[in-house]
Amino acid sequence: MDKDNVQQWLSNKLKPLNKFWIGFILGVIAPIATLTITYFVNFEKYSIEEFYTFLVQFRILTKLLSLCVLPNLGIFFLFLYPDFRRAAMGTLMATFVVAIAIIVTQAFMGLLW
Repeated sequence: MDKDNVQQWLSNKLKPLNKFWIGFILGVIAPIATLTITYFVNFEKYSIEEFYTFLVQFRILTKLLSLCVLPNLGIFFLFLYPDFRRAAMGTLMATFVVAIAIIVTQAFMGLLW
C-alpha cells in the first residue's frame, strides 16, 4: 500500500472521529492524564496535597502544567495525517484553553515576572 491508499483507508474507516468536540475532549484529557501519570510515577508515596504543595513551593506548578500539554502535539498530528481538520482544530483549541488557564494560574500565584 502506498501513502495515498493508507490515508484514504484511514479517512474512510475513521470518518466519524472527525468532529471538533472529539478533538477538544482529547485535547483536555491528555494533559490531565499526563499530570496523573507524572504523579503516580514520581510522587506515588506522597498525597495529592503534598504533591501540590511541592509544586507550588518550588515554583514548578506552571512549568509542569506546560509540559503536560505536549501530548496534544501528538494528538494534533495524528488527526492531521488522515486529514481530520475539524478534530485537529478541536485539539488546537483545547491547547489554547489550557495555555490560557496556565497563564492565569501563573499570574494568580504571582509567578509572572
